[in-house]
Amino acid sequence: MAGARDVHGVNGYYNWTAAQMQANAQIEFGPEGKQWAQWEPSYEFEGDYLRWIPGVHNTAFDKDKGGFQFRSRIDWREKVKGEGFMTITPSYPVFVAKLSIPRQSQVKTPGDSNFWIEFFWHDPYTGKQDVDLPNNGGGGFWGFTKALDVVKSHCPWAKDELGRDSIYLYNREGNDSTLSIRINKDVNEFTAQQNDTVWYMKRLPVTESQDKCEIIVAVNFASIRDSSQLALASHRLIDRVPIKISHCSLGFITRADTMYVETDENGDTVVARAKTREELPYLNVKWFKTYTSMDAAVKSLTEENNWGDGAIENPQKDVLNTALYEAEKVIKGFENYAGDADAAYAALKNVHADADVVYNKSDATTEEYLSAIENINAAIAEFYSYVNPSENLVYNYIRTSDAATSLYAAQSEVTKDNYTGRPLALGANESAIPLTFVPIGVSNGQCAYNLKGKDGVVVQCTDGTLLLVKGSGDAATFTFADRDGYGLFDMKCGSFYYYKSGYELKTVNAFPEVSYDDMQPYLFQIVDALESYNPTEDEKSGLFEAWEFNGEVEEDPSTKGTINGAELVMGEHGQTFMLDGWRMQRWRMWSRVNKGTYKSEDGEDLGCLKLTAAETYDSFDGTSLGNATVYPASPSMRREGGVFTNFYDRDPAGGVRDEACLVNLNPGVRRYLAIKCKGTNPDITVDVFNFLSKPETSATDFALNLADAEAKGDVYYWDLLKYISVGKMPYVSQYFSTMGFQKDDALYIDWIRTFETEEDIPSESFATAICDVQADGDGLKVFVTGRTINVFTAEAGAIYTVDGMRVASFEGTVHQTVLPGMYIVRVGDTVKKVLVR
Repeated sequence: MAGARDVHGVNGYYNWTAAQMQANAQIEFGPEGKQWAQWEPSYEFEGDYLRWIPGVHNTAFDKDKGGFQFRSRIDWREKVKGEGFMTITPSYPVFVAKLSIPRQSQVKTPGDSNFWIEFFWHDPYTGKQDVDLPNNGGGGFWGFTKALDVVKSHCPWAKDELGRDSIYLYNREGNDSTLSIRINKDVNEFTAQQNDTVWYMKRLPVTESQDKCEIIVAVNFASIRDSSQLALASHRLIDRVPIKISHCSLGFITRADTMYVETDENGDTVVARAKTREELPYLNVKWFKTYTSMDAAVKSLTEENNWGDGAIENPQKDVLNTALYEAEKVIKGFENYAGDADAAYAALKNVHADADVVYNKSDATTEEYLSAIENINAAIAEFYSYVNPSENLVYNYIRTSDAATSLYAAQSEVTKDNYTGRPLALGANESAIPLTFVPIGVSNGQCAYNLKGKDGVVVQCTDGTLLLVKGSGDAATFTFADRDGYGLFDMKCGSFYYYKSGYELKTVNAFPEVSYDDMQPYLFQIVDALESYNPTEDEKSGLFEAWEFNGEVEEDPSTKGTINGAELVMGEHGQTFMLDGWRMQRWRMWSRVNKGTYKSEDGEDLGCLKLTAAETYDSFDGTSLGNATVYPASPSMRREGGVFTNFYDRDPAGGVRDEACLVNLNPGVRRYLAIKCKGTNPDITVDVFNFLSKPETSATDFALNLADAEAKGDVYYWDLLKYISVGKMPYVSQYFSTMGFQKDDALYIDWIRTFETEEDIPSESFATAICDVQADGDGLKVFVTGRTINVFTAEAGAIYTVDGMRVASFEGTVHQTVLPGMYIVRVGDTVKKVLVR
C-alpha cells in the first residue's frame, strides 16, 4: 500500500510539483499588480512548470527605467484554515524551491528586477494563525527582515557565459553571484546550533533549453531557535513542535512596456501593437520540496540527479501516490463501519485496487494516471457524503458516545497562547454549550466547520486546548466523520483527535486502529440544540428586517466637501447617491448608486436600487480625473459610518467604525437573509456580500457568496446559521460587490430582507428571467448553489453519480438537490462534471 512509500504531505515530506499543484494546491494572487484590468497578473501550467506573469503595478511609464513597473505576489495557501499548507517536521526540516529568474524583463537599471520569498505560520508561541514568520520574534532565525530576497538584476544589458541575464543572489556572502549561503558561526540568541546552515541559494549551470528554472533556494527550518522556557536541549523549535506554514508567498517586480515596437534605422516606428501574454515578463516555478537535511538538499543538485528533480518519471505518478494514500486512510479508518455507506466503502476499495495496478504499471500513460486519480477522489467524496454530518447540521450539543457527558465552557476565563477565553471540557449534560456548526469548506472530501457560540468562537491552542473566545478571527477548523454508521462521530481539530478520559477532554495525533468497543471514548454524538434556544426579549427586539429601496435618494456625502478651506467636488457628485444608507464603494471608484425602476413579472414598476459602472471616474482623492473604466467591471456599494480624516476617504481611519449603519442579526430568530435582484447582462453576478462586526463583541465577520445561495425565482437567500451563531449580533458596516458588468449594464435590487422561516421567503421574479451563468455551450448551462445542481436546457437528460447511478431525469430546466460528491450531467452527447460540496 502507498503508506509504505514516501507520500506527499505525510510526516513532513512534500513534493509540490506543477502536477501536484494542479491537483490540490490553493494558489491565490495578492493585491499587487492590479492597476489595469487588461494587464492583471495571471498564471498557467506549462508541462512541468508554473508560468507566472505579473501585472502593471504603477501606471507611470518611465522610459529611462524600462517602461511600466510590473509586480505581483502569488500565495500558496492552506485549503482549510488551521491545517497548514506545509507542516515542517524534524524528519524533513529543509524547504527547497526551484524557480527561474524574472524573464523577458526590460529593466535598464541595476537592481530593478527582483523576487523574494516570504513565509507565514501558525505561531506556536502565541497561537495566532497565519502571521508573518518573524526574523527575531520567538527566537528568530533568518538574519533578514521578514522576506528572503533571492535575486536582483545586475547588469540588464549584459549576459553571462551561458547567455543568461546577469543577476546576483541578493543575500550572498562573498563575491560569487552564483552562490549565496549563510551559516550560523556562533551559538547566539537567533539560531539553534553553531554551524547550522540557515539558508543556501545557488544558480544552476544550465541554460534555459536545459531547464526553465535555474535558481535553487533552500531554507533550514531546523535553524529556528526555541525561545520558550519549554525548549529542549537542542534549542531547536522543530524538535519540540512541528512548524506549520500557513502560506508561502513569492513576490516579483520587474519593468517592461505593454507595447511591442519595431523601428527602422532612423528610429521611426514600423510596427506598434499591444503585446501578447506570451511576450510579457514572466517567472517559472518548478517545485517546492522538503529534504531530510541541508546536506542532502545540496548533494541532490547534480546533473545526474537532474538538478534536484530526481529520476525522470511521469509527474502524475506522485499525485496518484498521494491519492492512494488518502484512500487507504479512509479504508483502514472505517473497518468498523456498518452503515448506509457499505456500498460506497466497497466501491472505494475496488477503485483503490484498480488505481494501485496503474501505479505499479511500468508503462502507464498520463491518461491512465489522471483517470485513476479522478476515480479515487470521486470515490472518497462519495463515501464521505455518507459519513459526513448531516447537511442540516447547524446548532448542536456535542456529547460523548455514552451520552453521559457533554462539551461545556467553564465560567472562568484563562489566558493561553495569547488567547483569553473559557476552556472547553466535559461535564454534565445540563451544562452543555450549544454551538453553531459553520461550514467553511471541504478537506479531502470531509466537511470542515468552525464552531461558534453566542459568547464567542472556539479556538485551538498549540497543545490542543480548546477555548471559547469573544470575536476572535482565529476560529479553529473541525471535521467530524461517522465512524460506525449510527451517528457516532470522531472529532478532529488541526492535528488532534479528541477523546474522553474520565471528565477530561484529551488529544491524540491519530485515530487509533482499535475494535469497535475500544474506540467508544473517541466518539461523540452531535445532538440538535436549536429547539432548546429560548431567546430573551432583548435578543428578539431591534433586529434587522429589510432595506426596501422605496424612499428617495440622498446626496452622497463622500462626493463633495471642504479640504484646507477650499470646497472640492468630485467628478461623481450628482451621478451617485445614497439609498437606504447604501452608497458607492470608494475602493471601486467607477461604482454608481441610484434609484431605478424595473417591471415585475406582472408588469408593475418596482422601485429598485440601481447599481451601475460609470464610463469614466476620478481617483478616490480627486488627483486623477476622467479615468476610463475597463470592462468587464465590478461596481460595489457600502453601508458604513466611521471616523474619516476627510470626506473622500475610502475607509475610516484606523478601521474605526461607528454605529451609524449598525444592524443587529440573530439567526435564532430571523434565520434567513434574502435578496431580490436582476442584472441586465447574464454575466452579472453577486460576488460577495460582507458584514463587518462591531469590535469587542462576540460577533464575527462573515461573507455571503452567490455560489452558496438557494433560489426562488429571482430571490436568492442564505441560511444565516451557516455563518454566525444564535444571539443578537451587531454589525457596523456592510459591503456588496459584483462581477461581470459591461458598458451600460445595471443590477437592480428590489429589496433585501430577513425571514424567520424558509417558507416565509416569497418566490418572485422580474419581467424576464434572470440568468446567473454564462452558457457552457451546446445549449447546456450547469451551476451549483449550495447542495442544488441547476441545469438549464431545452432538451432531455439525466444526472448521474460517478459510478453510473442515475440521480434524476429531466426534460428542460431542473434544480436537483443532492448529497455532496461528484456528479455527471448528460444531455445528448454533451457531458458536464460538477462537484457538490
